[in-house]
Amino acid sequence: MAPEYLANGRLTEKADIYSFGVLLLEIVTGTQNNKGQYTDFSYSVVAKAWKHFQLGTMEEIYDPNLMLSDDNRSNKSVKNEVSRVVHIGLLCTQESRSLRPSMWKVLEMLKRKDEDLPAPTPPPFMDENTMEFNDRSENEWHPINAAGTDSIATITHSSFYPR
Repeated sequence: MAPEYLANGRLTEKADIYSFGVLLLEIVTGTQNNKGQYTDFSYSVVAKAWKHFQLGTMEEIYDPNLMLSDDNRSNKSVKNEVSRVVHIGLLCTQESRSLRPSMWKVLEMLKRKDEDLPAPTPPPFMDENTMEFNDRSENEWHPINAAGTDSIATITHSSFYPR
């Protein structure tokens, strides 16, 4: 889910771009976001793709059903295309919505295989311990009440018994 939607509940075109990036990563990895064998956020498809992108080991996250073995020269070009899709997925899932490309630009990047891609910035929530946004420079968070004070959540428990 796009961080700006989590922060203030607004759906935008850039939130759709974020979701499309997650979809690209799900297709390449063959896993659903946050539906893997781990429940920790650090194993989300976006975090996993970012980690392997940083380490230069993206081939480790490819879906085995893609059958990208090293025994064929044409597979090298296919691997490059799959790596490009991961790169584009990471560009779509950048934390700052202003850095995410437009859908038109995403389609252009997917079609033009010879065009250099910009380096992506880290996706949101890379500090899994605090689950906070990395960069608050956009200052997109606004308090719900006008006074800007925190509210306290309360819960009640009702027990129903037959008469």
